[in-house]
Amino acid sequence: LRDVPGLMVNRSGGLGAQTQLRIRGAEANQVMVFIDGMEANDPATDSAFDFAHLLSSDIERIEIIRGPQSALWGSDALAGVINIITKRVKGTSKISGFTEGGSFGTLRGGGEIGGSSKNYYYKFSGAYLTSHGENISREGNEDDGYSNGTLSLIGGYSPLENLSFEVVARHTGATTEYDDIDFLTALPIDTDNETKLSQYYGRAQMKLSALEGRWEHIFSVGITSTDNDNFINQSETNNTGGRKYKFDYQTNFFLDTPEIAQAVHAFTFVFEKEKEKFRQRGIATIFGDPNQDQEMTTNSVVGEYRLRLWERLSLSGSIRRDNNSDFQDATTYRITSAYTHSQRGSNFHISYGTGIKNPTFTERFGFFTSNFFGNSELRPEESQGWEIGIEQLFFNKKGQLGLTYFEEELDDEINGFVFDPALGVFGGFTAQNVTGTSKRKGVEITGQVHLLEDLNLVANYTYINATQADSSGRQVEEIRRPRHLANTNLDYVFLRGKANINMNVNYNGSQKDDWFNTFPATRVKLDSFILVNLAGSYQFNDTLVFYGRVENLLDTKYEEIFGYQGSSRAVFAGMKLTLSF
Repeated sequence: LRDVPGLMVNRSGGLGAQTQLRIRGAEANQVMVFIDGMEANDPATDSAFDFAHLLSSDIERIEIIRGPQSALWGSDALAGVINIITKRVKGTSKISGFTEGGSFGTLRGGGEIGGSSKNYYYKFSGAYLTSHGENISREGNEDDGYSNGTLSLIGGYSPLENLSFEVVARHTGATTEYDDIDFLTALPIDTDNETKLSQYYGRAQMKLSALEGRWEHIFSVGITSTDNDNFINQSETNNTGGRKYKFDYQTNFFLDTPEIAQAVHAFTFVFEKEKEKFRQRGIATIFGDPNQDQEMTTNSVVGEYRLRLWERLSLSGSIRRDNNSDFQDATTYRITSAYTHSQRGSNFHISYGTGIKNPTFTERFGFFTSNFFGNSELRPEESQGWEIGIEQLFFNKKGQLGLTYFEEELDDEINGFVFDPALGVFGGFTAQNVTGTSKRKGVEITGQVHLLEDLNLVANYTYINATQADSSGRQVEEIRRPRHLANTNLDYVFLRGKANINMNVNYNGSQKDDWFNTFPATRVKLDSFILVNLAGSYQFNDTLVFYGRVENLLDTKYEEIFGYQGSSRAVFAGMKLTLSF
């Protein structure tokens, strides 16, 4: 994901450490994440998806849409959507397994079994990871370990050509050791703390087609369930839990009118009901009682029209109306246009959209710490953004260059760290909507070229200027948003396709962060850094593959969050075995 233009990563340490992903300078909880069609954002915390707990062994591909996408996907898609699709087993049933080991006492392993035929497909997979970890604090020598076990199931059956059913389920259980914050220095310090996480995702769908496939009906029900338990010295101190239930009906209608500009039409309507529940348990003190149960319901209607003309020009428009039990009704929309000139190898695109992000439960109702108080009067964040770009093929379609310019504005941005002396016995912190507009603009440049038949080069550069209004209304740089990002990936296949070497270079420009050793916080600078990763594999035969990789090859010392050391050089090697039956 670091290789994608416009995406930035903030990671508070090594394996298992909180990993936030931002799109074009937005907040992590303004990005909607799907795994096989299941909503993965955590309703029990900040409503973001923590990428620390996503094991990559089962991933086939990742689709990313940048810019406001609330018109189709609602609140959490204010800044974009990331759709993670896991592998499928095609044809004859197969069973496979892999194992690897490496630095920091790290062990990974897993396997899957699956297959498919004309009217069914199935796959069951499991993976685990355990590591002694590294010391993320600047001082001390305690390693912060991590363990993760993930199970997933996907299956589909088509009793008729126009009728199909699909069930998807996924569970992740993880334990993360972490360091507390020293009261005097406001920096991480070695402590015996850990969080135990449990995530359940599930989705069931029925799809019915009529009129020779031109009219589709899709019924689905889904659940997202997360629990986070925190421990100090093996004693549980607090926990949060979130549940999200989703019911939706979608109908698609396709119409071709070739006699009129070779037009292809697509109409989509969606009716959606979503119910969220939040549970928090902690120790009541003189500052207040953190124990609470909250819930919220949203009913939504979505409409979209897509049009393609002369096999060159694509237009789309979508609109969404949310009826929320706790906030005013909201309307979001998006319009897009793309034109392809196949003879010249050119593609032009332009889009404009609006987005919305509802406040989280903790921002509204408080946290289990003694000095944070919720603000039930918070308003949803609202955004509007546009982009324009071009992609051009060259070298007889062996290479491609792309350029995109974008601008976005965010109103009513929520500041979750505002001190109010009127709160609590000694005052306290709360969340407030910021007066003024936060602004983001930038340029994304992409390029790829086939240097040789089996040698490919991909590179990109992103410039982002992300600012927000301070108390005086002046625009100031937002924290953890590097202005400059650049990535290069060189991939070489040889020995008749049996061997592969891949080198990846990531440049992360300098950025600002807050150090809470004073009040207000001290603004500090995090230095730029370069990460180099090297990976290779060898296909020994049809069933056996050996592979290895070196992460942070140059052993770069860096921080993506102030006070939290990034991962040092690490070496891993493994093998994968696949059998058909």
